[in-house]
Amino acid sequence: MSELYFSNITGLLDVDTIVNSLLKSKKLSFQKLAQKKALYQANASSINNLLGALREAQSSLDSITLKNLSFRKRAEVSDPSILSASVSEKTPEISLKVKVLQISQEEIRISTSGVSNLDEILSSGSFTLKYWTSDSNYTSYSLDFSGGTLENLVDTINKSQDQVLASIFFDGTHYKLMLTEKKLSSSNKETSEGSAVIEVEGNFPLGTLETLQKAQNAKIQLGFSSSPIFSPTNTFENIIPGLNLTVHKIGETSIGIKEDYSPINSVLSEIVNKINGVIELVNSLSEKGSPFQGNSTITQIKVQIFNLFQPLIKLGILNISEKGKYFVNTENLNSVLESNLEHFQNTMFQVKENFAKGLDNLIKTFEVYKNTQTLRIRFLEEKISNLNEALSKEEKKLRLKFSQIEALMYENEQLRGRLESFAVSLTEANKK
Repeated sequence: MSELYFSNITGLLDVDTIVNSLLKSKKLSFQKLAQKKALYQANASSINNLLGALREAQSSLDSITLKNLSFRKRAEVSDPSILSASVSEKTPEISLKVKVLQISQEEIRISTSGVSNLDEILSSGSFTLKYWTSDSNYTSYSLDFSGGTLENLVDTINKSQDQVLASIFFDGTHYKLMLTEKKLSSSNKETSEGSAVIEVEGNFPLGTLETLQKAQNAKIQLGFSSSPIFSPTNTFENIIPGLNLTVHKIGETSIGIKEDYSPINSVLSEIVNKINGVIELVNSLSEKGSPFQGNSTITQIKVQIFNLFQPLIKLGILNISEKGKYFVNTENLNSVLESNLEHFQNTMFQVKENFAKGLDNLIKTFEVYKNTQTLRIRFLEEKISNLNEALSKEEKKLRLKFSQIEALMYENEQLRGRLESFAVSLTEANKK
């Protein structure tokens, strides 16, 4: 059984002060080890951040392909509120005037008769719903309505086909049936005098249909051509190879098809941003008062990056700011791309290859350093744990010893008191 003790129970000894004083030097060693561990951990964290930045830069360079180093084509529309355009690599580089004469819209028809309230019951009837997909072709649907409310009729029509949407229209007095084209692309027929896209025949419970909105195709005219082009939707595909137009409103605008180098600029800017991220970390790690101040392995990274970027710097594509950061000279880049795209591509692949080797070596170097720091931290953790355990045992041992001394002093003090009392009583007895 372990022994129990109470510190400073008699007030004769300040056990806490004595024990702490005896263990002070060892506790200082413990604190130094803890500080050293914290320093190693901070260094490991910094190196880990640098490794992350190097890997991101490597990944960005690895993504370089011939495809993303090739120019694309873009369409410039003088008035994008009138229409928008998309192109492909097949689209020739031309300028074109486009006049939007008409915007497409779906046909909407309503019944001539209606009901005053939605609970009113309609009579049964069998009728045919026709949907004209062109001036000469249509799809017909035979419907048997067994009677019921206007909502029942809407459900019957919608469940029987998928080209016309039935719903309820309120004209302020009566509730009527409304029929609308579901998809503009399903029909290129236009509403005309005596002709509609949506028709009903037979025993229709609500009279007949009248047109609320006419069906019409979108219509455009290119250049000085007198023949308009039609589309059932507001989109015109492959007017010329790869050129698609979507019209928004009536008006006139122009389209210019040009080479687009912005994707290449984006690829290069992404790489530069990742490398600048590495440089920022190098600066913070090697500045005055930092953990790696004067560390040649860290400071040489910026020199290596400068050497690896030399092919692009010589072309004038990359410049360096006063703060040592790189940025893309867009004007020079476009000039190089326009004059010799293939030379630029070869240069980029050379830079990619050189960076792959350089970054790989840096990553391996700092991985070794990080692993070394990790081993040091583990060694210190074990040493701290052992020292902490030894300190705890020694403290318990010292406290026990001093409590025993204190108890002995207490017993001696008690004995001295009894002896003094005995001496006094003996002296008084002798006087008698």
